[in-house]
Amino acid sequence: MRLFVFLLITVLLIGCGAPATPTPSPTAIPTPVPSPTPVPTPTPLPTPTLTPTPVAEPAGTAIPAAIRQTANIDTYRMQLSLRGSGLVGGFNLGNNLTDLLTLDGQFAGADVSFTLRGFLAAFLGADVTRGLQAMTVGGVSYVRGPLTFLGAPDDVWYRLTPEQSAIATPPTQVDTTLSAVSRSGADFSRFTAGAVVEQDGVQCQEYLGDRDATTALFSSLGAVGLPTQLPDSTVSEASARMLVCADGYLRQLTITFDGTATDPQGQAQPFSFVLDVRLSDINRPVRLTPPADARDLPNPGSGSPRP
Repeated sequence: MRLFVFLLITVLLIGCGAPATPTPSPTAIPTPVPSPTPVPTPTPLPTPTLTPTPVAEPAGTAIPAAIRQTANIDTYRMQLSLRGSGLVGGFNLGNNLTDLLTLDGQFAGADVSFTLRGFLAAFLGADVTRGLQAMTVGGVSYVRGPLTFLGAPDDVWYRLTPEQSAIATPPTQVDTTLSAVSRSGADFSRFTAGAVVEQDGVQCQEYLGDRDATTALFSSLGAVGLPTQLPDSTVSEASARMLVCADGYLRQLTITFDGTATDPQGQAQPFSFVLDVRLSDINRPVRLTPPADARDLPNPGSGSPRP
């Protein structure tokens, strides 16, 4: 429209300025109208496909199912740590966390090999650094000396008699412990879903328990034989963390407690308590080999072992 008006004004001006004597007017050369530059039609961007975020299964369903499935595993590695400070189990452990019990064991059906360290191993007379080393393979149990309470003075493996084989039994095993937890009817409904993390090469859903949920779980574990008995105490803080993995197995359980306990003199003493259990190598091939040079324990009073 603006171009049309401009051309119209130009024509009028030329007409107004013509001389009186008619003179042939030059033929006006029309000014070409530029063609409008075509505007490219924008190509619509593809709508991204949204990957739905997996919804965590409710803890009250996922955790009991994982416990039942994990109770049936045949081969695995277990790493257990039980640490405490202050007044725990009737002992004043001081202000720093102390290893009450650490267990690193491999399990293959009825065969087991493990190392036990911490307060319990030291109580049995094992070396503080190396710990108590024991295994059971093919129905025969062995321990590594020296263990003075057994009359095993040398740094070698000793065969145990059937009556002594309890020494080579780990303090906890998956089948017995988790089966008992499952039977105890522990309530996990108050646990909440946390982050998704990787453990033992598997994606796992984290479940977290607050003070009330943790206290209930702790009581269930103590009822099935784990060394989790607290003295008469007031719990100020407590938490629990469990990992239920994509293959349906439970791979980690961590429980922490803080509070005050009453000592034999009736005085309130602070305490802290941490239990951490981790499972790995679930159902992977494991073969345990008995020691080739094991000795029989010496007879009481004989002073020397039988080769």
